[in-house]
Parts: sequence; structure tokens; C-alpha cells
Amino acid sequence: MRAWLCVLVLSLVGCAGKKPMPGPSSPVRVKTMFVDFPGRDRGRLEFTLVLPPNTPRPRSVTWQLFLDGVRFAAGIEQLGAEVTGPELQLKSALVSRHLAWREGEAPLEVGLKGEVDVGSARLEFRERREVVVQGRPLWNGAE
Repeated sequence: MRAWLCVLVLSLVGCAGKKPMPGPSSPVRVKTMFVDFPGRDRGRLEFTLVLPPNTPRPRSVTWQLFLDGVRFAAGIEQLGAEVTGPELQLKSALVSRHLAWREGEAPLEVGLKGEVDVGSARLEFRERREVVVQGRPLWNGAE
């Protein structure tokens, strides 16, 4: 099942400093997480969530993306009736404007946190991983 993120709210924090990274995962497990920045002003985020057994059908997913501890983007996905099974695959285009950008392969600390709304409850998820990306945004032009 593929669910596409329909709303993306970009939140760039240049001078506000770093925010704390999310901690370890909670009830919803982040199975896969992929971030890539193939160009100065564009990127993509893909992740798969695994819901606990016997979870009611999810209504929506809200998320926040952290890069090197800085909140970079947030989004919400309204899920339709076609959602079945314990896994949710989500994808989003990312836009990064007015940031410096470095081309080439580099490590990046990626944090993802959010909630899955299942009607009667909101199930949290949190994940932090170091990934290798091709190209990356830079904060305040610093390397």
C-alpha cells in the first residue's frame, strides 16, 4: 500500500539553532527511512511505518523531519479507505529554498517523529538514524 503525502509544510530553521533530536521509537515502528537531496532546491523523503497488531484503520499521519538536529520539514497525510494491513508507506517531495547546499556523498543525521491518528488514539513514532546522502542542505552556509 502506498500513501502519498498530500500536504507539506516546510519549516526551515536557520538562525534558531538546533532542536533536540527525537528519542527511540515508540508504539509505531519506523521500518525504513530514506532521505535524498539530488539538487539544491529539492529533495525527497520516504518512510515505512509498522503499526502494532490489531490497530484500527489509521485516519492520518503527521510527521516532522530533523536534519542534524534541526527541524527541517513537517507534513500531514490524510489516509483513505484503501489503507489495509499493518504497514504504511509514505513519500513526500521536500523543498529547500534559501539554504546553502553541498554536492556529493556525505553522512547526515536524520530524525523523524510524528503520530498516527487511529480515531480513538494517537500512536507516536520516533526514529533517529545516520544515513549517507548524495548532496545535502547546509545551515547558514556552514559546512
